[in-house]
Amino acid sequence: MVPMSGKSVSVIRPFLLSDAPLITQLQTHGTHLDLRLALLWPHSSLSAAMSAYLPFQQRIVRTLVLKEHMNSANAAGYVQYRERSSFPEADILFCAPALESQSDEHTRRIWQKLISQLVVRVGEHGVQRVYARVLDGALELDLFWQMGFSAYARERTYRRSDPPRYSDALPAPVWRPQRSPDLFAVGQLYSQVTPKLVQQAENLPQMNALAPYRDSFGGGIDRRYVWKVKDDVRAALRLIRGHHACWFKLMMHPHELDHADGLVQDAMRLVPPRTERIFISVREYQSELEGAFLRAGFSWLATEMLMVKHTTALVREPMLKQIPVIEGIEARPTASSTRLMKKRYAIRNHR
Repeated sequence: MVPMSGKSVSVIRPFLLSDAPLITQLQTHGTHLDLRLALLWPHSSLSAAMSAYLPFQQRIVRTLVLKEHMNSANAAGYVQYRERSSFPEADILFCAPALESQSDEHTRRIWQKLISQLVVRVGEHGVQRVYARVLDGALELDLFWQMGFSAYARERTYRRSDPPRYSDALPAPVWRPQRSPDLFAVGQLYSQVTPKLVQQAENLPQMNALAPYRDSFGGGIDRRYVWKVKDDVRAALRLIRGHHACWFKLMMHPHELDHADGLVQDAMRLVPPRTERIFISVREYQSELEGAFLRAGFSWLATEMLMVKHTTALVREPMLKQIPVIEGIEARPTASSTRLMKKRYAIRNHR
């Protein structure tokens, strides 16, 4: 517990079963920080929190709960996040309660405490980067900037409500399933398409081959396709299937934009049966593709600001301790006088 001015006591800890009534109360008054998760796999925060207690769960959502007593009043909130399984990174998924206004200092303080504690905790577990996806123009955007997050890209999402008729697709398929030999080529395409600053924000060194798939997006059926000119991969498509919805992520070489309409139309043949809603997203630096989306029957839904914060990482290193000087003898640090200390790397904030 952390006392504050003798009048406030607050505690932040992982979710316990006794917190279920609190989560139930607040989950309808929170904010999603990943539009894809909210649209593809709509679920309650309580069910996500409870998943941490289920055996054999590979994609566990972690929940931190804050309870505070200040000036005879009680306050509470929670944040949910997920660590990526193959990379030292984590994604913030949901936070409650939601900000009501820019002057809502009470809720801002809850968010600041929860997210700051989240960054410290995952940093101690070796996580190097924490990501959040905030709707462009949202009240939370300024809050994340104040907490040291930096925006590195915008991603625009488009929606099509009516399922395509397969007779509308091109007579011959254009997209081919991605195979193992294509992985390196897709990574190269990512390098050619993605600005260097974006690569630095979301891709660790020498990991370009996996860069397009390193986020935690893909909790459902994940299908990957490529379009080749001769033997060269010139476009890549990812299809994620959720609950009665699917999501396309398109990446295309800028020299092939004349083929965008045909590629988007052909992607519609890949939509699974009984799909009710189709989403497609594109980064701002590939905004030339948006015309093809509109001509294929999509309409703009939302724009997200992609944000990242570098954590503090605990390391252990020797620190040499000086020996008291004895007259006539030079004092030098020795291995026997070495002790281990914990040192934090400086927090790198890309402001």
